[in-house]
Amino acid sequence: MDPENYTVRPFVETDFEAVARINAVIDPRFPETAEDARRWQELVTRDPDRVMLKLVAEDTRSGTMVAWGGLTHTLWNYHPRKYYIRVAVHPDHRGRGIGQELYSRLEKNAVDRKAVCLWSNAREHDLRSVRFLERKGFGTVRKTWLSRLDLTNLELSGFPDRSKAMVDQGIRITTFAAEGSDRPEVQRRLYELSRITSEDVPRVGDYTPISFEDFVRIDVVGPHVLPDAIFLACHGEEYIGWSSLQLLEGLPDTLDIGFTGTLPMFRGRGIASELKRRAVEYARARGYRFLLTGNDSLNPRIWAINEKLGFRKEETWIQAEKTLTSPAT
Repeated sequence: MDPENYTVRPFVETDFEAVARINAVIDPRFPETAEDARRWQELVTRDPDRVMLKLVAEDTRSGTMVAWGGLTHTLWNYHPRKYYIRVAVHPDHRGRGIGQELYSRLEKNAVDRKAVCLWSNAREHDLRSVRFLERKGFGTVRKTWLSRLDLTNLELSGFPDRSKAMVDQGIRITTFAAEGSDRPEVQRRLYELSRITSEDVPRVGDYTPISFEDFVRIDVVGPHVLPDAIFLACHGEEYIGWSSLQLLEGLPDTLDIGFTGTLPMFRGRGIASELKRRAVEYARARGYRFLLTGNDSLNPRIWAINEKLGFRKEETWIQAEKTLTSPAT
């Protein structure tokens, strides 16, 4: 990077909008708003042991931000010495060493913190970014993808209403809103369901459940939460399965499937399929055009349900990992 043309400085509060603009240029179909990024930073750094460090690069002539990079702890696979690292450079300024400079500074910070591992990802078709990670010593551990369901001409004949079959099994389908989303005991029961059903979700690193307080901030009172679109399967008083829809701030005609999971002992009974069918009907009845969801190459069961519903892959990401030191040291 030419220091006469570009400078690097720490991220400040007023940079959220500029970061969102760069992200929107890089990936315009799935924009992250400045407010979304701000809320996520507040959530991650609420615990003083969790790190979120950001740097930005500016054009010295115009003072315009042209790139940013981040080093952060993660939540559902938190480890004090493992970090997610990301560098994003505006396409007009690629190939000038800016990403290299940001990455080097962030990795040095990770090493200074005695990090043992870095995680990152890249869109599979973005060969420049894929090669960048390879040169930095990252290896691909698996793939994930984003898929979309077009609700405008959807045919659900392959997903008949299984309400009676659920009743025959002693299973009741309801919603978080109907149960009382503001009731602490209901929130706690949903948290326990989320904690257990998240254990075997594929991820890099090992699963670490988030705190009840973080769960409430994300899945109960967060700005994207739709209590009447969190569908619950109950067996007696026990919550045994759930599937949630969430608002997407930058895509008003689209809802996101946040999570779908069933307790292990109740799997294979069509519960997840019925919950997803109801989620689709909810979105379609309210005039939404699309549903988005993420899938993992190590989770074929959920992808089979989504593919049968009509979801089609749109964007594939490689999930990459780099070992820095041996945990023994």
